[in-house]
This record gives sequence, C-alpha cells and structure tokens, in this order.
Amino acid sequence: MYPAKFSFDVNATPDCTNDYVVFPINRAPSATQANIAAFNNLYSGATSTSCAALTAATVTWAYQVGTTRLRSSPELSLDGTKVAFMDGANPAVFHVLTPTAGQGTVTAPATPTAGQIVNVPLTTGADSDSSPFVDYFNDVAYVGTNNGRLFKITGVFEGTPALAGAPWPLHPATTMLTGPVIDFGTGNIFVGGADGNLYGFTSAGAAIPNSPLVVGSGGANGGIIDSPVVDVVNGLLFVTSGEEPTLTNAVVVEASTSSFAAANVNVANIGNNAARLHAGTFNDAYFHVATNMTGTTSEWFFYVCGVAGGAGTNPVLYRVGFNSTPRKMNTTADATTVTLSANGGEQCSPITELKNGVDRIFLGLLTTAQVEFFDISTTTTPTLGGTGAVAPVAEAGGTSGIIVDNVSAIAQASSIYFSTLGNSPTCAVAGVNRHCAVKLTQGALQ
Repeated sequence: MYPAKFSFDVNATPDCTNDYVVFPINRAPSATQANIAAFNNLYSGATSTSCAALTAATVTWAYQVGTTRLRSSPELSLDGTKVAFMDGANPAVFHVLTPTAGQGTVTAPATPTAGQIVNVPLTTGADSDSSPFVDYFNDVAYVGTNNGRLFKITGVFEGTPALAGAPWPLHPATTMLTGPVIDFGTGNIFVGGADGNLYGFTSAGAAIPNSPLVVGSGGANGGIIDSPVVDVVNGLLFVTSGEEPTLTNAVVVEASTSSFAAANVNVANIGNNAARLHAGTFNDAYFHVATNMTGTTSEWFFYVCGVAGGAGTNPVLYRVGFNSTPRKMNTTADATTVTLSANGGEQCSPITELKNGVDRIFLGLLTTAQVEFFDISTTTTPTLGGTGAVAPVAEAGGTSGIIVDNVSAIAQASSIYFSTLGNSPTCAVAGVNRHCAVKLTQGALQ
C-alpha cells in the first residue's frame, strides 16, 4: 500500500512546515510503538535551501490508534487536517483522525482523545487489502473486506462518519476485495476480488451490465490484488491479474466504465503466470497528447511489471499500446521489454509515474530488495536510471507503493516516498532492526 502526501498539488511551492507525508505502520500499537505517523520538513538535507539547517525530516505527529496494525493506505481531507484509514481488526474499523502537530513520536506515540478521533466499526469482515476510497464531492468513502462486502461510509470529513444503510454493504463476492475506485464520469464504483473477478456497481448499489467481469483464474496468482486504474476522461478502466482463466498467462484488461459487455473489453497477455501482478500506469503522453503518434514520444502506453514469457520466470517490464480512436488497447504487448532481475517469480510493487522534465516510472522489486526508476520519455527501450544511469538503491524486503511530492527545482524537493517491506539496520531502534520510511530524490535516488 501507499503513504499519503499533503499538499496534493505537485506544482505548488514546497512548504517545509505545512507539507507532510503520513505513513500507516504495519505493527500493533503500544506505548512504545505508533501505528500511524506523519513527517514534515520533507525538503531537509545537506543541500537544502528551504528547510533551515535541518538534515532530515521530522516527526510532526504520531499516534497509537486502536489495538491492531494498519495494513492499507490512508486518505487525507482536502485541507490536510484529517486522516481516514482502516485498521486490521475483525470486524475492521474505519477511523477519522484529527491530529495535532507536536503530539507523539514513533516510539512514544500519543493516544487520540475522544475529540480527535471517530471510530466506525464495520458490521462484518476484516480488511487486509482494501484502502478506503473517498468521494470528496459527496463526502462519502467506500471500502471492501476480506469476506467480500463493500461498505459505504457517509459524512467522512465534513459531517459525522457513519455506515450507510441498505442496500449497503453490498455482497459481490465471498473473498478478499481490493480498494474500490469511482469513475466520476458515470458515478460507477469498481472493485476487484481475489477470485479474479472485477465488479462494477452504480452509485445506488446496482450491478452494471455484465458485471462481474472475469479477469483472473482466482488461483494463487490469479486474483486481482490492486485497485483498478480509471481513465475518467475516456470512460475506461484497467486491471491486472497474474493468471488469466486458462491458467497460462498474466493479463492486462481494459474495460468500459459503463458496461462489461464483451465488445467493450480488450485483453493483452503479458508473460506467464509465475507471480502476482500489481497495478500498472500510463505514460505522460497518454494523459496529455490528444492523438496517438505511433513510433514517436507521443505514443500512448500502459506500463506493467509482469513475468517473462515462455518458460521464463524473471520479472519483466512490459508496455501495451493503443490504437488512435477510440482508445482501444492493443491485444498484444509491445515488443519493447526490459528484464528487471534474475530472480524468478519475483513481484514488483505497483508502478508510479510522473513527468518532471523527464517522464519516469518508479517501482520496487521484492526479492531483489531495491527501488529503481526508468526514463520512459523516448521511443526506445526504457532506460534504467535515465541518461545518468542512476543505480538502483537497496531497500530491505522491497518497497510499498511509491508516491511523489512535487515538481520543483528546489534542492531536496522532487522526491519519492515509500516504506520498506523488511527490517533494515538503517532504521534500528535500541539495536533492533525496523522497517523504514524512506525519502529519495526523483532524479538521483539519493
């Protein structure tokens, strides 16, 4: 899952005091262990010109909330004063926290007062993989559970958070659900399942035509494990699975946000079925170039980390192209691929993209235990580390999902943030190795 960054505007001037990153912590809370913490002074460092003489980010607040670890991503209010997140209880609890700067540290967390937190227990189901999705227009959130329920919470940031009544929760599956997403063009809600199915609902809770859409096999690698990627402008969504129903290939599937009818679905195989697949991403041209110009820097692509085809099991970076009108995804992956490591069956993190002068994608490798970026701004093979050949950086256990802060020329700004998935001596406390919250600059991974 991902940390969350405030403010949301990547083009805003970096603000050492008010900009912050909040990390959920996958550990049970106690008097000596926070399970959610935020850091400001993000642009500190040896070359910083904006955060006084600080050499590192500082904890702005840290809390122990509930009694269980936090496994999914937090959501921030538009003004940055509140944080919504799920805990790992069974049934899971939806929390809305109003933190106070200066309260707590990671090893001596504060406990929220009754006035600082609202707790909304779900009626059934734990939550391992579903981050809440906030509809800011209507001040509601949606979240899935491990037993296949889809809940709606009202009054998230502007009112009093509470579970919505009938027909909620919906019961699309009997298995673990991903985080839901909304297509704001149609108002429809989409969620993936560990059973390999993609489910679509109207805002009133009715299934959209031809839902569910069978994407994966539902086996060990054949579930949908990340939220669908939605293209609101063109009414499309994209989802990945590590094993399609015939048990041969991994797949990327494109579907309409209005209907899952076969005429609206396109499928591209992307290597064999040796690993679970996380979410992919578009290049900048897909978002900002009106006409697809094949063979140029204006060609549209969807990038995804899969596994080598044939008998191979190494992780491979694939890209899938499109025709021009409408944006119909090709059913064959582009011939340009990059082998990412020699470790068979390895998982990649979800892929994150940002154009900051150079169009880059960022990803972590779990078995290889590193983070790296690729320059995807040219028509040739994506370049590891860009023109400066920046080397990958070792990160214990690989990385969580990766977020970016801003586009800026200020020293120590333009950075990426993530958690390590393994214990590292870099973050040891009292001689005990811990997982790390990491900041690296976008262009140099420093």
